[in-house]
Amino acid sequence: MMMLGRTWTVLFPCVIVCGALAGCMPNAPPIDGNCQVNSALSCDKVLAGNPDAGVELGLVGYSCNGSARPDQNAALIHGVPQGQICAGQGAGTDGNTEYCCTPDTELTTCMYNPVAICPEGDGYQCRGANRPEAFHPGLTCGNGVRDGDLIDFCCHDQPRPIGCSQAKGAASCASGLVGWVCPEGYRPRGEDFGSNESRADYYYFVCGVPKPAPNVTLTMYCCFTPSPVLPGGSCVPSPGIQDRIPSCTNGHFGFACYGRDTPEDDYLLVKCPNPPVQGKSDEGYPASLYCCDYVPPGQGSGTGTGTDDE
Repeated sequence: MMMLGRTWTVLFPCVIVCGALAGCMPNAPPIDGNCQVNSALSCDKVLAGNPDAGVELGLVGYSCNGSARPDQNAALIHGVPQGQICAGQGAGTDGNTEYCCTPDTELTTCMYNPVAICPEGDGYQCRGANRPEAFHPGLTCGNGVRDGDLIDFCCHDQPRPIGCSQAKGAASCASGLVGWVCPEGYRPRGEDFGSNESRADYYYFVCGVPKPAPNVTLTMYCCFTPSPVLPGGSCVPSPGIQDRIPSCTNGHFGFACYGRDTPEDDYLLVKCPNPPVQGKSDEGYPASLYCCDYVPPGQGSGTGTGTDDE
């Protein structure tokens, strides 16, 4: 196995993300580790199940230790992102994380965004009509959200999702909430919307704490799609809120706030009866954590309105 050593220099260590995504976010965490080209990783063969598997894509294999990623070597030049795009392949035999990436000699118009607030997966910023998966078919991305001249995406480095499906009327959700049924271990994501239900004007839809479905291999969610959060809004959904606030049970909605605003300031149909708990968001940043209720238009204070089993 031929290994070419390479230490990556992060060209944007002080990225600040402000705007419709989540207000202003802290700097990216420091990078610990390095990446090496791994010629033993055949990236044109690892995309099993992907419609582009078997095609000579020109992807390059890497092995990384610590928190390093190959696509952190990116830059915004004259307003145009220039960087690689990578999809993780899990841990190799040596314990390092393996990635398949676009070549560093053919930089794309997308770049990895280490401080993007994505409920799951990784964030990318692109300019132009091409989405991240247009450069790398090993990714699956949700709808893009325009932020000035750039478009923000949340992507997953895994095969095309098993997928969650809408279950209108089947999830016992309150009025105004849409039920979703997902395979165990999955959450509703932007990729689950069909082409006729585009949510390009929204960053992501908000889902409450899930409950088991009658079929024990499935999980049920009640979700809503809010109006876009205004610039400066800093509260984002926290799907993992129950890990930090155990009393935030099914029927409630978790949020992590990075600024002075509250979920009630950012989401019209949300009420938060209890004071916040200081902790960390799902992404590991210090935040004020809230357990809130969805309030259908014209209805009371909102306690326990997410589902009918409160």
